Amino acid sequence: MNTIQELANYFVYHITKSNLGVEGRIKSAETSIPKLLDKGWSLEEIKYHLDLFACTYPQIVTNLYHIDEIMNQIEPPNNLMEKDIFYYHSELRIMSSPPKIIRDKQTGKLIRQTEDFYLEMKRRYTLQDLMNYWYKKMAIQPTEHIMRQDEGKFKYILEHYTLDEILFSIDAAVVLRKERQQKLLRNAFELDKYIEDAREFIRRKENTHKMGGINREFRKERAAAYH
Repeated sequence: MNTIQELANYFVYHITKSNLGVEGRIKSAETSIPKLLDKGWSLEEIKYHLDLFACTYPQIVTNLYHIDEIMNQIEPPNNLMEKDIFYYHSELRIMSSPPKIIRDKQTGKLIRQTEDFYLEMKRRYTLQDLMNYWYKKMAIQPTEHIMRQDEGKFKYILEHYTLDEILFSIDAAVVLRKERQQKLLRNAFELDKYIEDAREFIRRKENTHKMGGINREFRKERAAAYH
């Protein structure tokens, strides 16, 4: 399933098996699917849950009109992010690009290019995303064996620290160990040594955001209203 249109058609023709109001049903699905993608779902995950519902409730599924009647009851899988939490690490955010200075091709003059400011939390961040960040920052080439071990380690760490604290502790470990000319970490359990440094990073960023009045989300679709 590669496109929204394909999945919308699949929902109507293969899941509901509808012959009535087909165009309206497809249009409704094409409107709903992008919203589900924004929440962190992938097209394949949506298809899986549609198939599962159709298999479990064959008498009900043929009476459905909207894809939301199935998907609104399910949370995106493997999401480490909590609702209504304002996260500070850039890994967990979607932000407008900083201003750029570009040269106009016709006049040769330098122009400052900006876009409307927005700051939103990502809808989904998984354990695999966290592990990938760890591998990237620590320059680790993971094997299947390493990933299996790290999965257990990070699940344990997540029981004791917040997602922000873990991500900032990875950053702190990289910065401080390079300053001390130490090798990068290989054992995720050693991040425990950098949690206080991470908390200090978070406090500084929190204070900066408060001073700038941006310690809340600014939605992209409403960004123009703030200018």
